[in-house]
Amino acid sequence: MRKSAILITGANGEMGHGLITALHKKNNVNIVALDLNPLDDSISVLVHEELIGNILDQGLIEQLNGEYEFDTIYHLAALLSTRAEFSPRAAHDVNVGGTLNLLNLAIEQGRSQGNPVKFFFPSSIAVYGFSGLDEKNDAGTIKEDSYRNPTTMYGCNKLYCEHLGNYYTNNYQRLGAEKHQRYIDFRSIRFPGIISSKTIPTGGTSDYIPEMLHAAAKGEVYNCFVREDTQIPFITMPDAICAITTLMDALEANISCTVYNIRSFAPTAEEFRQKVLEHFPNAEIGYSITEKRQQMVDSWPADTDDSMAKKDWNWKPVHDLDSGMKDYLVPDLQQMYHN
Repeated sequence: MRKSAILITGANGEMGHGLITALHKKNNVNIVALDLNPLDDSISVLVHEELIGNILDQGLIEQLNGEYEFDTIYHLAALLSTRAEFSPRAAHDVNVGGTLNLLNLAIEQGRSQGNPVKFFFPSSIAVYGFSGLDEKNDAGTIKEDSYRNPTTMYGCNKLYCEHLGNYYTNNYQRLGAEKHQRYIDFRSIRFPGIISSKTIPTGGTSDYIPEMLHAAAKGEVYNCFVREDTQIPFITMPDAICAITTLMDALEANISCTVYNIRSFAPTAEEFRQKVLEHFPNAEIGYSITEKRQQMVDSWPADTDDSMAKKDWNWKPVHDLDSGMKDYLVPDLQQMYHN
């Protein structure tokens, strides 16, 4: 008898921490957590089973299929943008090959259960791409179906996986003998930069803002690796987690597309620096531009249009920049670093 559960891959990452905590509070469900590394003690107590393994391990995927009946899969595991540029083949293997493995697991689960398995996939504003700053500035706020010309390996991986999710949901094996049936309900969010107070930034291309904040809270000097006028959208981690759970709880009849933009605020690097100085007046924050990373951020939109998410599933962030700093980021960081 297979055990009923939900699956979270990449469970020990920033998003995994928040999602496990939220789902544990929200639902009486068995959480199966999969990661390359052991879970932190703070979340390991919240899961039904913790598995240490690789999403490229076909034997592990088969084991999961045999032991569990998943009604929902949250596929968070990925190689992030900066690392993907250094190891593009590994990024493709993990970000595309791993996603295919999980989509095939969902297909098998949906077939055996007779109902579509909900599948959440975190995408990114890295799927967008501009030829230069002039095009970025002229484009303004970007809708989901515009400027999907990624210039990074990570963006290419994410955009292709969005297409895979749409295919697996709507067109999987449509030339087969049996009548087409939906075995997957694929839902994806294109996240902007995410700012978390709980975990240290790990080298993402948008991490210049959280790095700035953590350094200020620790009393360390920080040199921002992008220009003062650099602008992309951001969101706090609690709002990112809330967006995931709200989207996944939405009625299927209300979902008009498979991929949605969300955002909360879009300050320039200098605007955020000034905001940090309001809370940490002694912070030493300068600029030391890394041209290659600058080019990556310049290829992403200055802001995104999240009106579709607002219309379909009532998306609304709790935090704007001021409340995010005052009510969430600064108090948590002061407690973390005892300032």
